[in-house]
Amino acid sequence: MRPSLITISQDIKSIAVLNRSIPSGKVALESALTLEKPAQDKDLSENCLRGLTDLLTTSDRFIVKKCDSTMLASDPKSLSFGQTLAWNIVDSLCLKYEVDALMVLEYFDTDFSVLNPGATAANAIGNVINGNQASVQVRGTAKSFCGYRVYYPKTKSILYEDRFDYTKTWTQSSTNPIDAVSKLIKKNDALYDVSYETGKEFAMNIIPLYYWENRDMYKGKKGDLERGERQAIAKDWEGALKTWAEVYEMNYKSKIKAKAAFNAALAFEVLGRLNDAQIWVQRAYVENGKDVAKKYSDIIDYRLREQAKLREQTGQ
Repeated sequence: MRPSLITISQDIKSIAVLNRSIPSGKVALESALTLEKPAQDKDLSENCLRGLTDLLTTSDRFIVKKCDSTMLASDPKSLSFGQTLAWNIVDSLCLKYEVDALMVLEYFDTDFSVLNPGATAANAIGNVINGNQASVQVRGTAKSFCGYRVYYPKTKSILYEDRFDYTKTWTQSSTNPIDAVSKLIKKNDALYDVSYETGKEFAMNIIPLYYWENRDMYKGKKGDLERGERQAIAKDWEGALKTWAEVYEMNYKSKIKAKAAFNAALAFEVLGRLNDAQIWVQRAYVENGKDVAKKYSDIIDYRLREQAKLREQTGQ
């Protein structure tokens, strides 16, 4: 588990999410690419919060509740932060939903663009009609940006306030030239997708998440070093640790001692004993001075700092 990039006090166990990004004075100036009705701002911002809450609920970091109602943005165009929400409203909402804090989407906007769409459409039709290609691929860019605040009524403080941007390349393919043009100018699907993913990506910054990582292990050609390798593959890390520690203590060759110490450090890391892992990887480096041991030591150092931050965020 890695700590989140954004640290929210461990005192906050539950949050309510509010959409306060509905524009009141913005005129939608959509691209001349299409005559279809542009996606509504409210729908897109709601989809953003859907992505946010969908990911947050997969973690036990917060109990998450979605506010039933929405509010007009403090900035009429919903393009930047305006005035903060009044504390009596924050208190009322936190009391209503029985939460510790309020996370507010203060503004939200999206944009979609296709590079030289006229030339792209003409080229797509010509290539398909002339039989130069079996299908057409159309690419565009869907962007969104938003601003979040986290209100903590207990201390009457704003725990977080910042802008978040997200961009996604939008791709559609078709074997029919008419359908290709239709997909070229149809942007609502792209905007809905990028809105949802914006919320999801932001949520990944505020909760600790699990990640897979790769590690190296020295293979043994014979004897106890090889036996420890088989124990590790069989997931008997306690047994492998004991074997490698014995190899280290009983052997006089620096090369063998270094390999055994390195593998023992790996076993300690897998078992969650990072301080012991650091001691043993340092022994490996002292024995033969290999860069691989130095790099592994740096990894353990970084993980120790991450663990300290995790304790700050979760209290565990």
